[in-house]
Amino acid sequence: MTIDAQFLRQRLESGASVDVRGDGKAGGGLVLVMQSFGAALATHPELDVQDWPLFSSARKGANVRAYLRLARGEVLTACQITSPTVAVLMNEAAGEEVDFAEGTHEALYVVNTPASPEEAAQKYRLGGRVVTVSADQLGQKYLGRPLGNVGVLAALVHATGFVSPDAGLESLLHVMKKRRIPQRLVDQNAELFRAALTESRVGDFPADPSTDHRRPAAHPKTDVPAGAQSALRTSRKNRTSGYGRPGVRVEFHDETNRCNGCSLCVVACPEGIIEFTPDPRGALVTGAKFDDFCKVCRECIASCPLDLFHEVETPMRREGVLESA
Repeated sequence: MTIDAQFLRQRLESGASVDVRGDGKAGGGLVLVMQSFGAALATHPELDVQDWPLFSSARKGANVRAYLRLARGEVLTACQITSPTVAVLMNEAAGEEVDFAEGTHEALYVVNTPASPEEAAQKYRLGGRVVTVSADQLGQKYLGRPLGNVGVLAALVHATGFVSPDAGLESLLHVMKKRRIPQRLVDQNAELFRAALTESRVGDFPADPSTDHRRPAAHPKTDVPAGAQSALRTSRKNRTSGYGRPGVRVEFHDETNRCNGCSLCVVACPEGIIEFTPDPRGALVTGAKFDDFCKVCRECIASCPLDLFHEVETPMRREGVLESA
């Protein structure tokens, strides 16, 4: 099966949706790509388009993910995309930490890399159509910085065939002007977009057992509860407690084992740091890695029906005064 523009159009005509998922790094322009692509698609009256981002901690360089879903008529499904029809990798550094092909077996993949489609397919175990573009190098050439978003957008427009290159470029320019980007940079990005259209490389590769990135279904009584945060959103390597509000911290107290395993705090925590023990009732919470990773967002406090999480005051060092050794 060839996952090309014709396949995607036939999928829409059959009543199914086309689901696009992108992985990248904060500050790399993934949201710009999805917004520009979505805006171009929305000019077709027969298509309904939804796009939304999923951020981890709000800092440059963190892993981020974005979704876009389109269908003929009305998009009725409102959930994250776990089995994308089109998977986009904006930044190879993100690909080292997150399986951007997760949930796929055979799909259309758009990858920002100087590697060939064959090399990318082998590295990431991809089956289907693989489109690669050296978007960072194009960004360095036209913008003076390795920013790959516009090159990836051009490759995505070219690979899917839903909108013409002119329509894709027009949508990009409209979004950039709304962001008040200087005209000089707008013109340079337009040149970059046109160059990326011609420099995108395409390869088709058969799917086999090695290209299967789908996960087995979780056992409801022993595995991570439904909706629990994936590795994408965890901050175990980033020590995000440094971004928390000063003067307060969150603590968990359950001396009498009142936790009923509802898992609401596990689902709500944006850092994925709630610790629990699997149980027939769900996830019995035992604590959390507050000291290193908690930003005091209060999501656990708001979600716990038994009030087992509490915000407490902590001493603050006066500005300009060093703590004693």
